[in-house]
Amino acid sequence: MKLQKEQNKGIVRLHNNFVEAIYSLSVDAKKILLCVILHLDNKNKIKIHRTQMIKEIGIDPRKVNNLKDIFKELMSKVIEIRSLENKQNWELYQLLKATKYKDGILTTSIYPELLPYFKEAQERLFTRFNIQNIKPLTSIHAIRIYELAKQFDDTGWRVIDLEEFKKMLKIDNKYGRIYDLKRRVLEVAKKQINKNTDINIDYKLIKEGRRYTKLRLNISKNKLKVEHKENKKLIERGKFVELEEKLNAKYRSKSVEGKDGLTWHILRLKVLNDKEVEITLTNLSEETKIIRKINEL
Repeated sequence: MKLQKEQNKGIVRLHNNFVEAIYSLSVDAKKILLCVILHLDNKNKIKIHRTQMIKEIGIDPRKVNNLKDIFKELMSKVIEIRSLENKQNWELYQLLKATKYKDGILTTSIYPELLPYFKEAQERLFTRFNIQNIKPLTSIHAIRIYELAKQFDDTGWRVIDLEEFKKMLKIDNKYGRIYDLKRRVLEVAKKQINKNTDINIDYKLIKEGRRYTKLRLNISKNKLKVEHKENKKLIERGKFVELEEKLNAKYRSKSVEGKDGLTWHILRLKVLNDKEVEITLTNLSEETKIIRKINEL
């Protein structure tokens, strides 16, 4: 089934109403929630070993003993979400039902009423992303803004009412000054998302009269991140020759300025191993070789 295939690839599927829901969670609880959703089977059961959870979402292994507290948080929190039938109506749900831990294995389930927000077949109403993209994020606001941006990554932009945005993130009673909102929320999210995920974002706060009323997110593909992932796949498959051809096609004949102030040109690149590449340079009178890490090209 398609759902199972996406799970195997680490793809989380969230209904757009769920992405825009109003709730507040700690970073670890949010990551675990996404991991739980990823492993949801067709019988509404989730079973996952704690070591797999650590690997998938990057939770600090030292916090494994606090998993009980994190799941208590998930079981006690209430989410406010727009009805699937009518956007003007709202619904309140708890996130998880009974959770059990035995011999390293966590077993839990989602409230049945929430299942349509993860399994419904209307593809255009769903947001997808690879769970690995939220793994390095340490700000809960960065994770939520990443989800909001992924809704419109094909369009390339979205405009959100500023008050609605603050409600979604449960910060409507915080950051009254725009300066604080930018410094504590938007700039932190922008930096983390652009550095660690498959997209880049920028933002603009829109003023109407004397008040800022809207937030515009500009979204683009993080080409460098995507390229590094593709290179990693080639390395994992041992296809150094294929990777070498790709790198040469991209970088050969490019000019670089050396520390000596001279302009050097790339003659060729040779992949040495799964981490390093040898670059041969010339300044027309002599040649030199340097070693660089593949992920730093």
